[in-house]
Amino acid sequence: MASITITVAHDRASQLQDIKHAIETASRKARQGAPWERQKLRHDVIGVLSAPEVTYSRRHGWHFHIHHAFLTGETGNPEELGWWFVRRYLKYLASAGFTANIQGQEVSMVRDPNRFFTYLKKGVTRLAQNVWGLREPGKLKDKHLHPFDILQKASGCKIMKSLWKEYADVMPGTRSCILTRSIAVRLNINQDDDNEEVAHEHIVGQLPAPTWKVLVNRRKTNVILSLLEDRGAAAWHEISSLALTLSAEKSSVNAVPTQDKIPTKALEHRPSAAQVANLALHYKWQLTRKERNGEAIRFALDRERGHAVANGLTFYPPRIKDVLEIFGNDGVCS
Repeated sequence: MASITITVAHDRASQLQDIKHAIETASRKARQGAPWERQKLRHDVIGVLSAPEVTYSRRHGWHFHIHHAFLTGETGNPEELGWWFVRRYLKYLASAGFTANIQGQEVSMVRDPNRFFTYLKKGVTRLAQNVWGLREPGKLKDKHLHPFDILQKASGCKIMKSLWKEYADVMPGTRSCILTRSIAVRLNINQDDDNEEVAHEHIVGQLPAPTWKVLVNRRKTNVILSLLEDRGAAAWHEISSLALTLSAEKSSVNAVPTQDKIPTKALEHRPSAAQVANLALHYKWQLTRKERNGEAIRFALDRERGHAVANGLTFYPPRIKDVLEIFGNDGVCS
């Protein structure tokens, strides 16, 4: 299996709709026709997984890109196929009037499928954090903003509000990591049920305007929307209860309590520093590389994150400083 990431040259004047359409169209055309069919036979292609992602940089504007995973049989060479695809993609991109250089694209063999798919699942709408969850809130200034970072900053900021509206207008209908029939048949697994078009006008639920206003002011709308994105309409009762809880916190004593409120912690996973450190110590002795201390902590965090994702919870990692201190003391808290 090979990981392929494709993008296009862009700047602050670039419109999200334009670059998204250009990349998706060139990628699709590069995987059509007789040349692609010959490559599929040559490399015994099982299928292609695609995970679009979009971020925003104050310096370079919208950065839309697609992470592809090329799955081949044992006789195939997915890395060679990946570079063949990239060269063809760039030709279609140029014919549409867009520019990109081959150095800006990425092709690499996947050595650890589990870790790669954890990364791939961050997808279009994940909260702003890297795959290990180590990014600190104060370091967003010159970084790429993820969609819900933009939403969180939209309160009182006309620029961010405009960017969020642009994102909300363009991205509905974008699908990620769809298991196609060809992949399902070859791997003997179930095909995804979400190949049908989704009615995005469907109303999942409603919140009172005052509640939403409080969530906007407290910058909690990103929490509600990300949970709804991850858990789906079936979880609306719990999510709406959480919204009421978050909007009622620190409110006046005259606020009327709602019976169906649930604790914020019901949708959270907060492992302690000691838990992560002791799990990392367990992994440490299974690793032989020089960087095994850092790798062990990353594995431990990845496992805790996986637990959160599998159970539809929001993951809150402990302070890395505390984890390192306990890890250095062989699991003993000071």
